[in-house]
Amino acid sequence: MKLDRSMIEADFRALIGPLCDAVGPSGFEDEVADLLREQMAGYDVELSDDVMGNLIAYKKGNKKGSMLIAAHMDEIGLIIRHIDKNGFLWVETLGGIAPQQFFGKRVIIKTETGHVDGIVQSLHPGRPDRCSEMPKSAQEFYIEVGAESREEVLEMGIEEGNPISICYPVIFLGKHRVGAKALDDRALVFILLEVVKLLNGDKDVPDVYALFSTQEEVGARGAITAATRIKPDIAIALDMSLAVDIPGVSESRYINELGRGTSIKVMDKLSSGVGGILANRDLVRDMKKIAKAHEIPYQIEAYAAGATDASFMQTLNGGIKSGGIQIPMRYVHSYEVCDVRDVVDTVELLYWYVKEAEI
Repeated sequence: MKLDRSMIEADFRALIGPLCDAVGPSGFEDEVADLLREQMAGYDVELSDDVMGNLIAYKKGNKKGSMLIAAHMDEIGLIIRHIDKNGFLWVETLGGIAPQQFFGKRVIIKTETGHVDGIVQSLHPGRPDRCSEMPKSAQEFYIEVGAESREEVLEMGIEEGNPISICYPVIFLGKHRVGAKALDDRALVFILLEVVKLLNGDKDVPDVYALFSTQEEVGARGAITAATRIKPDIAIALDMSLAVDIPGVSESRYINELGRGTSIKVMDKLSSGVGGILANRDLVRDMKKIAKAHEIPYQIEAYAAGATDASFMQTLNGGIKSGGIQIPMRYVHSYEVCDVRDVVDTVELLYWYVKEAEI
């Protein structure tokens, strides 16, 4: 396929809805993987999965070396820990989700037989008792599914251990922006998928492992196991970078800005001294060089919090040259918003990096 910005944008607008609507909290990513298998059918990649549920699209190249590119399929969510005698569901979190995101939300419960709708409520829903303090944990919320007893809930196919997705419908905002749940990381899943399609029939690349990984939000478990087995020369994580260019935030605190281009990772999560990444300097240098050569607008992420699959892959197998490419994103782990132009810029950078990087 020829790289065409208008075509990439059209593909994104067509696919981001199904990708984000798929219910895939950490450990339960199979709906996303099934959709990706359908999308890659007929392309020159060998599809496989593993015990962690990772989906790997392997492309054999003619150039030396191997490159693993990871985009995680999972989203933050909830999991049922208890169903009480009156038919209310009590939950724990899957990944980094704050209690303020729960109030009055529609949720989708993934059961063995399908999806069931529910509504989250707090112990102080506003009337008759007003919530005067922000709840501090998931234990202060329950889910209403319309049942009158535990037995009725079980008859609906719901049981302890079922995952739950908080529902934020996909909406297009203005000329260039989209809001949805799970844009972290489904927008990047789209980017990796699009590059796989663009490279179809092109052998002038290294061996490429497109890793659609699992359980990133709970510790990058899928990427760790895949990279340990594959042993790539280079590992790149595709993820979001915080865009805090919003009212009330001073410019000095900006990390990245929406609509200003793709983001090249230099650092993350070093504030704790445990985990995180200082991206390989040669890799960062090559990405910047390629972006400039192809006139792709880019930003730099040097942020002392957050982490991605690359943060965990870097130290595996005696060390892997690792880094990341991101898209700026607002309101992460809530009703997330990204810019379509940044998505297209990131597809371009990743495509040319695969084509031109020296390993």
